Amino acid sequence: MPTMNKQQLDLLQQKMAVELAHLTKQSHAEMSPELKMSYIGIDGIAGDAAVADTMVDIDNAIIGLHLQKISDLNAALERVANNTYAICIDCGGEIAYPRLLAYSTAKRCTDCQSLHEKTFISAPKRSI
Repeated sequence: MPTMNKQQLDLLQQKMAVELAHLTKQSHAEMSPELKMSYIGIDGIAGDAAVADTMVDIDNAIIGLHLQKISDLNAALERVANNTYAICIDCGGEIAYPRLLAYSTAKRCTDCQSLHEKTFISAPKRSI
């Protein structure tokens, strides 16, 4: 395990556990059938199916983001349990504590993340 002290690791674990609990609760509430039924009312009253469809699409996108974050948090907590947390998956170096404090699920050190983004970001396509 990197040179992070136990107090720092405990703080990060607690932060991740709280965020995981919050996102799980929030995701369950957002997937509630009662919420979806309220959009049917919008369509029936306002007569605007497009507005209701857009609201459902936005909710689905938000739920998707929550589920990805939940997956990332679970993976980070598993890395803590396996003593591989705070170790960069690319170079094997330490992920700095300030980075983890800002982004507790980070899998790469700052340098490797920067390189990863430059490598895998797609350039905008030009239309002819």
